[in-house]
Amino acid sequence: MKLLLRSCIAALALAACTPKTKTDPTVKPGDTNPPGDTQAEVDDSPELALDPAVRTGKLANGLTYFIRKHPKPEQRVMLWLAVNAGSVLEDDDQRGLAHFVEHMAFNGTKRFEKNTMIDFFERSGMDFGADVNAFTSFDETVYMLTVPTDDAKLLSQGYDVLEDWASAVTFDPKEVDKERGVVIEEWRLGRGANQRVFDKQWPVFLAGSKYAERKPIGEKEILETAPVARLKAFYDDWYRPNNMAVIIVGDVDPDQALAEVEKRFADLDNPTDPRERVNVPVPLLDETRVDVQTDKEMSLTQVTLAIKGPVSTYRTENDYREHLVEDLFHGMLRARLDEIRQRPDAPFAFSFSFTTEMGRAVDVFQLFAGAKPGQADAAAKTMLVEVERVRRHGFTPTEFERIKVEHLRDLERNLAEADTVNGRTYAFGLANHFLEGHTMVSRKDELALAKKFMPGVTLEQVNAYAEGWTSRRDRVISAAGASRDKMPTKKDLLAIADGISMMPLQPWEDGGAGGTLMAEAPKAGTVTKKERIEEVGVSVWTLSNGVRVVVKPTDFKNDEILLSAFSPGGHSLASDKAFDSAKWSARIVGQSGVGDHDEVSLGKLLTGKVVSVSPWIDELEEGFRGSASPQDVETLLQLVHLYFTAPRKDPEAFGAWKGQMDTFFKNRDLNPQAVFFDEFGKAMSGDHRRRQPPTSEQLAKVDLDEAFEFYQKRFADAGDFTFVFVGNVDEARLEELAATYLASLPSTGRKEKWRDIKVKPPKGIKEVRVEKGQDPKSFVMLSFHGKAKWSPQTEDDLDMLSEVMSIRLREILREDMSGVYGVFSNGEIERRPKTRYEYFVGFGCSPENAEKLTTAVFDLMDTVKKEGVDAETIDKIKEQRRRGLETDLKENRFWSTQLTDHYRYGTDPRKIAELQKKALERVSSENVQKAARTYLGKQYVDALLLPEGGAATAAATGEGTKAPAKKAATKTEDKAAKKAEAAKAPAKKAG
Repeated sequence: MKLLLRSCIAALALAACTPKTKTDPTVKPGDTNPPGDTQAEVDDSPELALDPAVRTGKLANGLTYFIRKHPKPEQRVMLWLAVNAGSVLEDDDQRGLAHFVEHMAFNGTKRFEKNTMIDFFERSGMDFGADVNAFTSFDETVYMLTVPTDDAKLLSQGYDVLEDWASAVTFDPKEVDKERGVVIEEWRLGRGANQRVFDKQWPVFLAGSKYAERKPIGEKEILETAPVARLKAFYDDWYRPNNMAVIIVGDVDPDQALAEVEKRFADLDNPTDPRERVNVPVPLLDETRVDVQTDKEMSLTQVTLAIKGPVSTYRTENDYREHLVEDLFHGMLRARLDEIRQRPDAPFAFSFSFTTEMGRAVDVFQLFAGAKPGQADAAAKTMLVEVERVRRHGFTPTEFERIKVEHLRDLERNLAEADTVNGRTYAFGLANHFLEGHTMVSRKDELALAKKFMPGVTLEQVNAYAEGWTSRRDRVISAAGASRDKMPTKKDLLAIADGISMMPLQPWEDGGAGGTLMAEAPKAGTVTKKERIEEVGVSVWTLSNGVRVVVKPTDFKNDEILLSAFSPGGHSLASDKAFDSAKWSARIVGQSGVGDHDEVSLGKLLTGKVVSVSPWIDELEEGFRGSASPQDVETLLQLVHLYFTAPRKDPEAFGAWKGQMDTFFKNRDLNPQAVFFDEFGKAMSGDHRRRQPPTSEQLAKVDLDEAFEFYQKRFADAGDFTFVFVGNVDEARLEELAATYLASLPSTGRKEKWRDIKVKPPKGIKEVRVEKGQDPKSFVMLSFHGKAKWSPQTEDDLDMLSEVMSIRLREILREDMSGVYGVFSNGEIERRPKTRYEYFVGFGCSPENAEKLTTAVFDLMDTVKKEGVDAETIDKIKEQRRRGLETDLKENRFWSTQLTDHYRYGTDPRKIAELQKKALERVSSENVQKAARTYLGKQYVDALLLPEGGAATAAATGEGTKAPAKKAATKTEDKAAKKAEAAKAPAKKAG
């Protein structure tokens, strides 16, 4: 169950300062719009029409329903319950209980006692998390369930779940107490530097509003002690028909769906004396405020400008026009900031610009930047300067024309995918329609509205909108960063803000794109061989220069073609001296533009095109990943051709890239989890020189000439490349384009292979203990590894083991022991450079529980080795695989991955679907038991993250963080064996 704020970005970015008493009148929904709005104050424009594919209405008791038939995913339906209640409605002694109630909806209802609801989901082939989830925010709680529709009984039980969520959560005291631990572990996982900073900023930013005191995760003390009656009180107060909506989207008969809604929800009653559901106000302050926070674990410096104003609406055509202006404004502002980001002297590595609702009362215009360490003041100044530049001079005509083209193209693509997009998109839109009153128009109508209003929207109107927002007086300027870095004071930030208005600022100079991507097409090669693989609907072409092209046309998505390309080699072929440069070479070239265009002008040149391609180089291969709309596939291949034949060596782009990367590397050592996983990775590689975590020191060794030379060598010969295209492909057209842009690529006839760099994972048991962090949180990682034999069957056995362990570990560690929020279990067999397996288990927990939880993991492993797996768990895996395969076979991404792997390793692609189906048949307790005995041996890395002083505390108290007894014994035996071997060694080697 996810815990979401109104906007994830807003939650991280918002900052505030000491509250002041001078305020505007409290703002409520429906108040006047910001000055400069193009919308008239009295809106008599036509109402926006709800998507006509949606059937909606209200039952007599006030329950709202939305039903939309939609074909994707096939034979699936989304059954959602939207409750118009979140944490802002909690009483003082209920802080965190809105979210706690959400948890309890999965832990006991009238029809599903205790944890049997989750068992039902898993037995039915649903994935807990992907198909079944929920979130709690300030103003709402939303439950999300995806159910197969080809089984009438299963579909009926899905409606049972929805009905129980709405009216029959039982709040068994024993189950409540068990779930406390899970909720507190979710609270614990969220702790860290970002949360500490947010906890200080949020109450000040929303001073005077109840939102400031109602974070959805709540207060730990209340979560630990709240009586069951207070949970039930929140449920009884707010989970009532006139405060909820049922949302049904999917492959169902709308008449039957409506009949189910009426049968199950019409008899629900509202309370006789209901509490009033009011929108909680947020005051507007008449001032600029500043705030600066530091934390010794803050690894990324953040700078925010936030401007508050009255909430906007989205119900009429004038509302639509206003939001269109807003979208154009943010699109142009983001483009300017992104252009600045690509300068070597830019003070930030990335930025965002957006307007979001804060609660239901105000809109907040925000600029957020990830500043380079020590440059928070410069980043703040740059953002404020650009806001002021827009306020004074507005945007340029060329910027305006580009953003209009981009916006219309996005809407055209949305319409093209209207029938193939995942139904979750419509379910979210309908939830928003109900909860916030933002009309969900159809994609066809949205494009029509844009075409209707776009010609009449002038640059002057967009500039007026910008001036209206940026002239508002309720502003917050904030910064947060590492304690060890140079940070501005509040006085410094205020001085910067005050000084901006006096600065002379020239209008923005918008450099044009200029020229074309390719002046002329290259001399085409030919297709020398064709093969058709009917079993999987694939064509394979061999080109005159040796390039292999694999093509699978699909109708899964109307506006998508995926590209995956690879060739053996990678940076394993780099010398040790050149390694640091070689490792990053493709990233450097990919950020430098291509041909005659740097990254900025290339972006402008590609305005209106849906195309993306990036070169990559990993340890064993190099290649491309990309995607395009069918109408832009020629541009995709042109870009690939140019990345081979005309990569750019751009010192300015290199400087910008280096500065951006250093932003993430310089303070990486402050983040406890980053340090922990870095140490874990080093242990797994035997501390190999080429598997070290990234650092500023490594980055300083990267040389542009060396990197560019290595890139050129890796892409000098296309003859051993394989290109895989999957999607809405016109084969005849693609064949023609492949002959022109791929068959014309250089080919020297060289036959290359990657090099084994001889990574040596540790033998026996390797312990990693990291003491880092001030929060009471630990993380456990176990990694079993060793030599393996690869076959489809051995790979499937390891996958099967991972799936079984995921279910059983969740049941034991979360449901039975209440010790974790989530647990990770995954395994894989690497086929190159040597065939080896790795199997991982990971989870976060409290330090005092690390030992007993880890012991429980090993106990389960021992049980599986000795006894196999119970029939119920095996049945769950079978059904989850069967249901997963139904959707996977209709996904472009699945086929792109499968075809790439089969051609990479030389296996028969004809068997892709067959192997997937055989994997279903092979699921058995015997195979899982065999895999456990094979892969869960006595060679593993045991890593534990402890808070600072954790090990000393454990030693003093004898509690919590020492290794489990059975592991310690195993380790002791291993040490004894090493001592025995040392005793046999010749005497002259001693000392």
